Amino acid sequence: ALEICCTYPIEYTKTFQQLSEVEVRRTLEEGAAMPPIASTCTYSPRLVPNPSALRFLLQISVGGVVQNTYRQNGIFGFYRGLSSMLYFATPKAAIRFGAFESFSGMLVDKDGRDIYGLGKAKGFVAGLGAGTMEAIFVTTPQETIKVKLIHDQFLSETPKYRGFFHGVYTIANKEGIAQLYKGVAPTILKVSTAQATRFGVFQALPHEWRATPWGAAGCGAFAGGVSVLAFQGIDVVKSRMQGLESTKYNGAFDCLRQIIKNEGIGGLYKGVTPRLTRVCCEVAITMSMYGEVVKLLNKVWHTD
Repeated sequence: ALEICCTYPIEYTKTFQQLSEVEVRRTLEEGAAMPPIASTCTYSPRLVPNPSALRFLLQISVGGVVQNTYRQNGIFGFYRGLSSMLYFATPKAAIRFGAFESFSGMLVDKDGRDIYGLGKAKGFVAGLGAGTMEAIFVTTPQETIKVKLIHDQFLSETPKYRGFFHGVYTIANKEGIAQLYKGVAPTILKVSTAQATRFGVFQALPHEWRATPWGAAGCGAFAGGVSVLAFQGIDVVKSRMQGLESTKYNGAFDCLRQIIKNEGIGGLYKGVTPRLTRVCCEVAITMSMYGEVVKLLNKVWHTD
């Protein structure tokens, strides 16, 4: 919970950027021409945006999101949708690590020998299964609620959702309970690949590097960073599919197609900087704390 409260403004900024569908290149090219500064300047009217185009581009930058959110909603504006993360934090962690240990146990015999000869890939396989379970039972409804609450805040001056419980009630009552599982396919793909990468990379690193809490934190941050850079596009598609304008897409693949067509490949990396920051911090904290919790539990009963 402490980690979520500290890093949530970064998550908010990332989601805000991912939901903005402007194509920077197109915005620059379609901006009204401004007169050249001097007659000797080489001038192309298609490359000079008008002031409103520039203002819009600034609004979807990290600095612009921070400035506009603070000006319109104050410091608490950065915590819109936080409740969905907090309420699901405990079951999310429990399912993630519980499923990982269960799948890891399935890959070895009673003496701990590798049944399928996976070697260091066991972490990837077990992480894939753990991420799938996490996405199905926790992450999809949690992310749907969070994204809708954030999207609602900047789509209108008067948000229609007054908070977490009102948001859940309104979505379920007006749109059906199935709407809480909007974007389930990209969410499963995102979470399963992310957890496979994080657990797999973490366990593939030399054991002595992660033997201490600080070492585990460093290895966790590295593993988290790899997962973000590898699968950022899936996270963008997931956010669009769970937003308030998801009806414009005929599924995840159509969403992906429209992003690439209208916004270019760069559209798949919207929000990558804040997400990279948050995930590195999150995985560093969870991996270091997980090892210490296991050591503590081993004093009470054997968990290996």
